[in-house]
Amino acid sequence: MRIVILTYESLYANLMTHHLIQVRPGQVVGIVRSDCLIYGRSLPGALWYLLRRTGWRFVGRKALELFQTRAMGYAFRLIGRTPRIPGLREIQARYGIPVVGSRDVNAPETLAVLRAWQPDVILSIYLNQLIKRAVITLPRLGCLNIHPALLPRNRGLFPYFWVLANGERETGVTLHWVDEKFDTGPILLQEVIPVQPNETITSLAYRSAVVGARLLERGLDLIEAGNPPRIPQDEREASYHSWPGRKDQRRFRERGGRYGTVFDLARYM
Repeated sequence: MRIVILTYESLYANLMTHHLIQVRPGQVVGIVRSDCLIYGRSLPGALWYLLRRTGWRFVGRKALELFQTRAMGYAFRLIGRTPRIPGLREIQARYGIPVVGSRDVNAPETLAVLRAWQPDVILSIYLNQLIKRAVITLPRLGCLNIHPALLPRNRGLFPYFWVLANGERETGVTLHWVDEKFDTGPILLQEVIPVQPNETITSLAYRSAVVGARLLERGLDLIEAGNPPRIPQDEREASYHSWPGRKDQRRFRERGGRYGTVFDLARYM
C-alpha cells in the first residue's frame, strides 16, 4: 500500500505519523506539511486574528506548546539523545521519506506532487486545511481523516478544550472518510476515551494521539481486507466549535480546566 500523509506538525500528529511509519515500513511514500497557521492568512494576519479572537493567554499557551516541541528536539540532539517522538525533519532524514511544505494542499503544484507519489490512500493527520475534491478523489482506495473527538460531536477546532470546558465525561477519536466539509464524512472507526478527574488539555491530547495511532493502523488493515465500513454520521447529534473566545476560556477555568505544564510535554517527548 502506498500511503501519503497530509499533516500539520505537532507533537501529537508526529506521534501518529511515526507510529504508522514503524508498523508499515516502506509504505509511507510522502508527507505534505501544512505551512500555514490559519488557512488563507499570512502568519502575522493569523496571529492578529487569534489575539483578537482568543486573547494573549490562549495564543501564549499554543506558542509555548509549539516552541517547546521544537526546542526539546534540539536539546535532545545537543546532548546526544533521540526524542521518542521525532519531528518531520528527523523523520525525513531517518527514513528517507520526502516532506513537502504547502500553504494550500489543493494548489496545482501540491496536487502535482501528490499525483507523482501515486497514493493508494491519503491520510489527513491533524491537517489544518480543508481538503477539496481533486485531492479526495486522487487515491485509489480513499482519503481519511483522524479527528480527536466522538464525531459528530465536537467537530472543528481544538476539541480537547471544548470537552473540558463543557464538563463532558467522555471523548474519543474518530477515523472517518473525507468529504468536502470539515469532519462530516462517514465513519470507519471510533474509540471512546473516558475523561479523567485530573485531565488536562495536554494529557487528553496525548492520550487521543495514542488512540489515534492505533485506529490508523486498524483502519488500514480494514481497507486492505476489503469492504471497509462507511457509517453515516447522525446530524442530530452534531456540534461544531471554532477557536475559543474569552468567555469560553473563562468557563473553562471556572470548571477547573488546566492546560498542563511544560514538564508534561517533556515527559511525553
